Amino acid sequence: MRSVNSSALLLAAVALSGCFHHQSAPKVSLNPLTATPRMVDSLWKAGLAFYARHKWDKAAAAFDRVELEISPGDNRALLARLYLGELYVREGSNLQGVREYRRLVDEFPTDSLAPEALLRAADAYNALWRGPELDATYGLTAQSVYGEVLTRYPNSPAATKAKAQLQDLDNRFAIKAYRAGSFYLKYKAYESAILYFTGLVVDHPRAPIVPTALADLITAYRKLGYAEDIRDKCKYMQRDWSETPQYKKSCPPSPPAVAEKPAGT
Repeated sequence: MRSVNSSALLLAAVALSGCFHHQSAPKVSLNPLTATPRMVDSLWKAGLAFYARHKWDKAAAAFDRVELEISPGDNRALLARLYLGELYVREGSNLQGVREYRRLVDEFPTDSLAPEALLRAADAYNALWRGPELDATYGLTAQSVYGEVLTRYPNSPAATKAKAQLQDLDNRFAIKAYRAGSFYLKYKAYESAILYFTGLVVDHPRAPIVPTALADLITAYRKLGYAEDIRDKCKYMQRDWSETPQYKKSCPPSPPAVAEKPAGT
């Protein structure tokens, strides 16, 4: 399908939804197997009206029928998918929302709505990872899809948003690793704690939790008597985190050397 000015169409849709905000949604029969263009128009307006009134289930039913009945080449089909994806996510059916977003992107990758749809697919996966302590499968999938936004649509506004979300995900992955390391440190499994804290610093070097992880890493080294490792990590903290309280506490300055008095004085 040839891409037309989808942005203008989206603005028109928003304007229509405002027009119906204080009105009852048009009553449309959904019984016929094939709707006339006039019926499709009514379905579209009904969907916008239900959307404006937060009647998510009824709006989804209208947009779903629009997708089935609309003529080839009508860009409202793409907008219907975008609306459907959002409505599924609002109802908690994130994976169904992803399917609608993906259909738009996969079938019309050059349309102006495609970057936003791909970003929303990543957001839907991201929302399913509800906490660092939980399985991170959806977080990893979100990370992959955000990366896809950057690769496929690097100059789009969606790419700017994807970068911010990737940084947020990186911080959450770092917190997950830190909590695992802290668990082992608490129960004196120092070698295991060292593995998690070291992996955190390597994989997420700019995460805000890094100074705390380094401080705990040094604590584990001290418990095991790893003096050389302590010196190495203190040098690393001095280079990148010297102004943090964690550095000042974990790596106190060495006392100045006292010069020996000359013999005979």
